[in-house]
Formats: sequence, C-alpha cells, structure tokens
Amino acid sequence: MTDKLKRTILGAVIAIALAAAVSYGLISQQTADNFQNKADQAIAEDQGASPPANQQQAPSTSASDERQAPAPQPAKP
Repeated sequence: MTDKLKRTILGAVIAIALAAAVSYGLISQQTADNFQNKADQAIAEDQGASPPANQQQAPSTSASDERQAPAPQPAKP
C-alpha cells in the first residue's frame, strides 16, 4: 500500500470518527474541527518527512487504445 493511500485512509478514518463523536454529542463541532486541523497538519508533516518511495506509474492508455463493446441494440417488438 502506498504512503499516499495510507495517509488518505487515515484521514478518512479520523474524519469519520470525529463526525460520529459530534453526532453523538461527545464533542462539539469546534473541537472536532480543531482535531481535524491538527490531524491534517500531522499527516502533511509526515508526508514531508518521509523519504520519497520508489513509485512506478502505470502506463497510461488513451481513449483510442481502449476497446469497447458496441452498445446493445433495442429489441424489436
């Protein structure tokens, strides 16, 4: 799993947990916003601190390279 994907998943989990906590009245929206901002900063700092991973990009395909099946014709009554 790439570092970017891990950070994205972590951010999503934090956001969901904070939303649930606000929904159940455990914390205020302002507190959740503060936690979210701190988490975003920590994730961004972690991104800058981590060495660049050896990433390979998938070859891009153009629209003309992709083969699509013809659309089905409507049945005649």
